[in-house]
Amino acid sequence: MPRSLQVTMTSPPSPQDLVVLRQRLNQFSALITPPTLGPAATEQLRADLELLNHLSDYQTLGICADDLEQARGAMAQYLALLGVDAKLALPDQAGAVYLKFNTLKGTWYLDGYNGQSRGVLITFHGSDPEAMPVTGTYGPFPFQL
Repeated sequence: MPRSLQVTMTSPPSPQDLVVLRQRLNQFSALITPPTLGPAATEQLRADLELLNHLSDYQTLGICADDLEQARGAMAQYLALLGVDAKLALPDQAGAVYLKFNTLKGTWYLDGYNGQSRGVLITFHGSDPEAMPVTGTYGPFPFQL
């Protein structure tokens, strides 16, 4: 695994730090379901996502889950990590679900899901890809952080 990113918010990350961060997060991209992470890997993931959150303009979360409660719980944890206070009034939905949330608009989408993928995808959006070179979609990440 690439070296740990140790960046304070008082200084912007170096281009090399961002390369390392992307390498760490891109490891998840080839997965259908997220791995089980130990405490150190979970903390590193949280730190990486918090940094990208700080650098991005807004985020879109997509969750593929076995049921609505699992999706709801994951959404609450990830929104809290991103510093977004949102209460989603979701209708009942039986079976596996796909739940999407846009932090810029505060809008959500919920539907049934019959695919094999599970986990949380996060897209970090920036108005200037040159200034925010980590714009992109990362995951699937574990439901619980």
